[in-house]
Amino acid sequence: MCRAGTTEAWRLVPVGAVMDSSPQHDQFVERFVRSQDRIYAYVVTLLPNRADAEEVFQQTSLILWKKWQQFDPGRDFVRWACGIAHNEVCAFLRKHADKGRVHLSEDVMAEVVQVRLDVHDLLEVRRRLLRHCLDQLKQGHRELLERCYAGKDSIKAIAAELGQRPNVLYMRLKRLRRAVFDCVNRALTAEGLV
Repeated sequence: MCRAGTTEAWRLVPVGAVMDSSPQHDQFVERFVRSQDRIYAYVVTLLPNRADAEEVFQQTSLILWKKWQQFDPGRDFVRWACGIAHNEVCAFLRKHADKGRVHLSEDVMAEVVQVRLDVHDLLEVRRRLLRHCLDQLKQGHRELLERCYAGKDSIKAIAAELGQRPNVLYMRLKRLRRAVFDCVNRALTAEGLV
């Protein structure tokens, strides 16, 4: 396995992985790369020991790469991948049952899994609505938000470039954040999710 990037967002690709140029493979790769952090967070929810979680996440990643052809692009990728991760967590816990570790009962683990997947669904809806609300902003406002939150330039530097004081820019950002927040909440209410 190759590990690249920061410790928060590293990418796993099997060494010598055969690359396929089919649309299904391309969708799998794009969704796998985009969802790794969420799959890892799911594993950590069930295995709070970081070393155990990393071991199970790596095993899950290998299995996902081996089973990529079984992925149905019409399904929720994260749910599919977390189902595989869940099976790997259970296998890990069975294998290490005699190590004196405290583990969750099957009932508790099932409840944690359901809550985690429900949270995933709500976060996916919120991400979709956030994209929608950002699209509703004037182009200049959206570009300002993206620039300020990209982390490349400081607010002070951006304010100087715009000929504003930093506190004025902070106030503009606060109003824009509030407008996006309100837009997302209105959309959630309209969809019956609040």
